[in-house]
Parts: sequence; C-alpha cells; structure tokens
Amino acid sequence: MAQDKPRPNTGFEVETIPQDMVDADRWVNWIAVNRDGKWTKVPIQPSGKPAKSNDPATWSTFWECVEAAKGADMGIGFMLGDGWVGVDFDRLDLDTELAGWVNGWLERHPSVYYETSPSKTGGHAIVRGAKPAWAANRKGNVELYDSVRFLCVTGWAHRQYQAKIDVEEAAIYDVASRWLEEAARTPAKASGPSNPPSGGGDASAADWALCVDLAARGFRAEEIEGRLREKMAREGREEKAARHDYIPRTVRKALAEGGADAEGEQPLETADMAELLAVHPVQTPYLVHGLLRRGEIMGIVAPPKARKSFLVSDLALSCATGTEWHGHFGVEKGRVLLIDNELTDNELAVRSRAIMGTRGITADDVRGALYTRTLRNSDRGVDSIIRSLEKSPPFDLIIFDALYMFLEKGMDENSNADMTCLLRKFRRLAARTGCCVALVHHTAKGSQANKDPIDAGSGAGAFGRALDTLVTLYRHEEDDYFVAHYRQRSSAPRPPLGLHWRYPCFTDALHLDLDAIYVPGKRKVED
Repeated sequence: MAQDKPRPNTGFEVETIPQDMVDADRWVNWIAVNRDGKWTKVPIQPSGKPAKSNDPATWSTFWECVEAAKGADMGIGFMLGDGWVGVDFDRLDLDTELAGWVNGWLERHPSVYYETSPSKTGGHAIVRGAKPAWAANRKGNVELYDSVRFLCVTGWAHRQYQAKIDVEEAAIYDVASRWLEEAARTPAKASGPSNPPSGGGDASAADWALCVDLAARGFRAEEIEGRLREKMAREGREEKAARHDYIPRTVRKALAEGGADAEGEQPLETADMAELLAVHPVQTPYLVHGLLRRGEIMGIVAPPKARKSFLVSDLALSCATGTEWHGHFGVEKGRVLLIDNELTDNELAVRSRAIMGTRGITADDVRGALYTRTLRNSDRGVDSIIRSLEKSPPFDLIIFDALYMFLEKGMDENSNADMTCLLRKFRRLAARTGCCVALVHHTAKGSQANKDPIDAGSGAGAFGRALDTLVTLYRHEEDDYFVAHYRQRSSAPRPPLGLHWRYPCFTDALHLDLDAIYVPGKRKVED
C-alpha cells in the first residue's frame, strides 16, 4: 500500500530548543511505527516502556530523553498541558492555502516558537495559553491541543534561538477562529442557549464565542472589550469595531451569560475639588528622592543579563538602611519586600551578601527591615499574592522581579488590554497599602538605541505609559557601562545618568559620553 507521507525523521537539534521547554520535565522519546501503510509516532520512556500523555510519572527530563536517543532510532517529544499548547499544521507541501496563511500568521506573531515537523511536510508551534472552549481539536490539516497530547520536537526552528515561550493567546485565537471554529461548542449558561448580537454572520458568532469564553473565565468587561477589539483589528473589521454599540453590547450580554462584573455596576464616586484641596495640602513625600513618591509605581527596564536583579537588590538594601541608591539618590528608611521569581534562595542570599559586603552593611542593619520571597518553584498567581499583601503588615517598598513571570495563563505581554489589567492590580496594591511598587521588566528584542525610554520595554506600550516613574537602562558602547534614562509623572525631569557595573554594584560614571549608546553590529570608534 502506498504511503501518504514519508517516514518521520527522528533527528533533532538541541541548541535551538527554547530553554523554557528544556527546563520543563515533560519530555518523552518516540519511535516511528508503520500501521496499515501510515506512519504513527508512539511515545515511549527512555527505558523503552510506554509513555502516557495523562500520566506525568511516565515523563522524563529533557536531557534523559536526549541521552536515550543517542545512537537509537528515536526522537524526542514534549507533553502538552498545564498551559502548554501545541498547534500542528500538516501537509504544507500540498496545501498551498494553509502554507500561505501560516507564513502570515508567523509574521503577525513573531514570538511564536515554530519548527519543521519530523516528516518535513508540515510544521508545528508550541505556545503558552489555552485552547478556546469553542474550538475543535482538529479540522483538515490543522490541529490544536492543550492537554493529553504530545508533539514531536525537532528543533528545526523557523527563527533564531529564543529562550522563553511567551503567552500567545492572540496567536491561538487566530488559528482557532480561522480553521477550528465549532459553533456547536459555544459555551453558554445551563439555563439555555442564547444568540449572539445580530449582524455579521459567522464573524459575529466568533466574536460572541470569544466574549462568552472570556466571561466564563472571570475576565472583566474592559479586558474582554480589549481582546475583542484586537481580534476585530486582526480581521480587518475596524469599521464595525468603531460602532458605538457593537462591542459594549456584545460584552454586556456575554457577561450576563457567563460571567460577572459586579464592580462595574457600582456608582461612580466623585470628589468635590474644594474638599480634595483640603485633604491634600502638600504633595506626597518621596521614598526615593527626586524619583519615586510613596504610593507610586516604578518600572525598571533593562536588556537581558544587564544585572537588573543586582540593581533592585541594591535599591532594597538602600531603603532598608536609609542610605543612597548607587551613590546618587537619597532613600528614606522603610520596610522592604523583594519578591523574586527567577533566583533560588541560595543565589539571592549570595548576591545580597556580596552587595552588603561592598557597601559595609551587616545582617543586623537589615534585620526586621528587609524581607524576601522567592517564587521560582511556586505556581502562586499575582491575585493571590496581592490579596495576601493587602492583609499583611504594610511595607514601604515592594519589588516584583521579574514582571513577565507574573503574567497569568491566557495573558499576552503584547496586549495593551492584558498589560493594563495587570498594572491595575499593582496600582490597587499601592493605593490600598500606601507602598511603592517597583516592577522589573526586560527590553524588547533588537536595538533600543533609537527608542524613547517609554517604548523600550518588551511587549505592549501600555506598560511604559501606565507607570509613575520609569527607569530605562541602555547598554553603552563601553563594556560594563550603561546609560539610565528617567521618566516621572509627578517629579521634575531628570537628565540621563551614566552607570558603571563592577561586581556586585552599580556606581555613577560621570565621565561617560551619554550619547554613545551600544548598537549591535556597529564597530566602536577608537580614539
């Protein structure tokens, strides 16, 4: 019997597989088995025993599977679930319409990890997020799964190496709405089905399905409206989105069907200006002089591996001891909490001890003033953390390092609606407790030399614009030197400042040419 596809290739490239996937213990090996003239990929453990997609006890580490595959005719695969979503595009060698669409999809979603399949006749993507409840798992040559499946991994990546798999709900919805929409599975309340707002046919049905799905998952009205506007913009339906009634009406009805937005129903409270002036006779005092006032939100943005964690640990120590921050900014003494979701407790202690030794700070100097919490191995979400902090003894400064790790399942760093929603949570924390909040974030990919500091951060522009204070570090042409730019909402403008990194601290670099920002590929001009 003729085979419809060639035998799958069990080869793979290790160097191009994202580190996020490598670190996850969700790996299996697989072998190619011919059944009735068709090739099937069967998951196995490194020991050769069967692996099951619904039994994590049969999964292994990445390196165990790589080692087992050496010299053996078997590949490596990744189990989906727990926020890991797989998209499989088959027969791209024959389906020219799908192949063209996939190329456009990758251009619209540049952070998607995409690779060529083992058969080399298709491709698949692995992203973070969730499959919409209204989407089918498979139609034609497109498959979408977020559990009880595995994907063969080749490492034959479409783009250069990327360390992190981003939440890409917009990309998932793009695939689902174009190829996998299944109206019969549209979620609704048990009291009976309802119809989407009239007009628009299938497109309106997809809008409705999206809104009901988000409402059922607890999204608020403004968040759902933002998602719907982005969806309609991707589909070229800006004219209908601009109608004053369509989006609000669709979202209101979806919330009535599958969710709740009780806060949105509360009366709008107003303040008499005369009373406001009486209550606030002077401006809120500083915590970090000239930079950050109490109750404000600050963002610290820098390139990857630019020692951001050292910089904010130094800030935490300055606040806990009431001493200057990197020799320049006066800081009021207060209680500090540093929440880190990247470092181990040991590494955090090692770095803090090094900074303290350099600055002459002892453990007794920070006892009862500086607290830490590492979340590296915790699944605790930002809502739970904020609720706990609102009930705990107050802090003067709370540092969250790093912001991307606080993105919830289904949230997209590139979505203005999602980032606005996340930043509102931190604003609420600051407003209710009176603390300052510092958020550590990374810059976007590529050169930042010609970007305004507000736009240098990765993802949606809402991040830089929603902050009260923004500190952005640019790499300098000279190694271990940086230029810090400042943007403040409630303080006088500050000029840029040169910084010198010398383990384990930053200090001022007053001699630095502040215009000599590093540009990749540009050769340094020697004197």
